[in-house]
Amino acid sequence: MRHVWAFAVRCTRGWAAVAVPCILASLSACSAQHYVLNQPLKEHPGPAGYSIRNLERGGNTDSLNIVLALSGGGFRAAALSFAVMEVLHETEITWDGHRTTLLDEVDFISGVSGGALPAAYYGLHRDAFFTRFPAEVLFKDLQGHLVSRAISPAGLWRQTSPRYGRGDLLQEVLDEEVFHGATFAELSRRRPMVYVNATDMRHGARFEFSQDQFDYLCSDLSSVPLARAVAASMAVPVVFSPITLWNYTDTCTVNLDLYKFDSDIGKARYIHLVDGGLADNIGVRMPLEIILSRGGIIEATKQAGFRGVRKRVFILVNAQLQPDFEEDSSPDTPGLVRQLRAAIDVPIDRYSSDSVSLLRSAVGRWKAQIADASDERLGDYISRGTEFHVIEVSLRDLPREFRDLKSMATSLRLTEAELERMRAFVRASLSKNPEWQKLHGELHAHLVPLQ
Repeated sequence: MRHVWAFAVRCTRGWAAVAVPCILASLSACSAQHYVLNQPLKEHPGPAGYSIRNLERGGNTDSLNIVLALSGGGFRAAALSFAVMEVLHETEITWDGHRTTLLDEVDFISGVSGGALPAAYYGLHRDAFFTRFPAEVLFKDLQGHLVSRAISPAGLWRQTSPRYGRGDLLQEVLDEEVFHGATFAELSRRRPMVYVNATDMRHGARFEFSQDQFDYLCSDLSSVPLARAVAASMAVPVVFSPITLWNYTDTCTVNLDLYKFDSDIGKARYIHLVDGGLADNIGVRMPLEIILSRGGIIEATKQAGFRGVRKRVFILVNAQLQPDFEEDSSPDTPGLVRQLRAAIDVPIDRYSSDSVSLLRSAVGRWKAQIADASDERLGDYISRGTEFHVIEVSLRDLPREFRDLKSMATSLRLTEAELERMRAFVRASLSKNPEWQKLHGELHAHLVPLQ
């Protein structure tokens, strides 16, 4: 999410060119521009609702359960996520007697901020993701498109509306340049389930774009543009305005079976969403919160519709860097921009480390729950001998040969050379990861590079 500071600086530099239009706009009546409204539910979403229970298995098996969590961090995070997903796509395995790939066995993808971009794009395009995402997203200058639109006379005028802001401009750019009008109705109804995560501004709680969450608003997720969800996940406070959703429960006539969420989001008349990194910058709290709210690992497995689970794998893609504080070498008081960065970055950095620790602790509790459960409770949903793997690909402790990645900007643009460096890092990192190598051996895996 640190890409926002580059955006802010460019906006400031462009101020002189737009000062007169801005002043004229402020002296005239406000614009009547309105953000895109989420629609109320008119009937029960049923099996068409975007929920893990409604997704077809395809070639995906229940017995191998994989969660892929993609962190925030602008295009640096998007590139890291792409590189990891590419390796998963190229890794052939043998499981339950048939050949498949690790990516085809992924059941859940949790994307936050910069990681929400590849998550949503993959959910929309699937295998074409690997040929299209670099050229159509990473190598585009989304930053330039966004800045020019934000400081244009028309952009400034539209932002005078009380119901339209910079977050909505971000949605427009993402919609035009990346998602081309696609909504949640167009996401594949085949596993994996893609979660785009934002943060509720009032409660600080994680908000996921799933029909289960939208049931609490009596709202239809299928009509929501993917670009709006990703913009909400990337809407860093101050730089981008929040993305607003309407709650229709007061007038709801649909009888819904609500799945429990551990938050009060459904009680507000309007939901204002900001960057998902404020609640969980790595995306790992999605499975933690879902399992906790469902009553534990066994009950969550049942409610998701899985049977015969024998192995659970969590792959964490963490684009968070070990920060370098330039002010440590200066006696000067840090400036306002650096203070603002610290106000956002420090809590996120600390919270991210805590999230990984919470997952590892949760794995221990889940093992105990399974071991203590009766055969009747386990049923055919989950094996008593279920194995767990937690694999993290992180930029925090970069080896010397990849220190140049620390200079990779989080702005919304990337070069081909930078993506190649990220690809090289991911392969080198995984080759030295003992948990990854252990999983490789258990699944009789081998790498088949794409042509």
